[in-house]
Amino acid sequence: MMLMAVRVPLLLLLLSAACGRGNAPDAGPDPDATEQTRARIENRASVDMDIYLIRNDGQRIRLGFVAGGRTSTFALPPTLTAGTMSIRFEARPVRRSGQTVTSEPFGVSPGEEITWSISPQ
Repeated sequence: MMLMAVRVPLLLLLLSAACGRGNAPDAGPDPDATEQTRARIENRASVDMDIYLIRNDGQRIRLGFVAGGRTSTFALPPTLTAGTMSIRFEARPVRRSGQTVTSEPFGVSPGEEITWSISPQ
């Protein structure tokens, strides 16, 4: 019985110490999140487009979809932009009812928002 009387308070003490650590003040925003490069794609065409990022080594990576007449923003993780001096974008019509469009080269800087407008078709 004496052993039980010691275990319960000890267990409560350990639990309260563990819970207290969860109340630490927030360390603030993630520094990597503030350095996130973004691509803002304005699709002024009437056709829906699949958007690809083209690295300067020629590799194409699909970023996503932008409906006709809409604007979308895509996060560009460092894994996509690491080691590249510039990137380009390619917009491919989803239903093949338009022309593929390729952007001019854009320089890449951490935390920057790159904006590209797809001309009406």
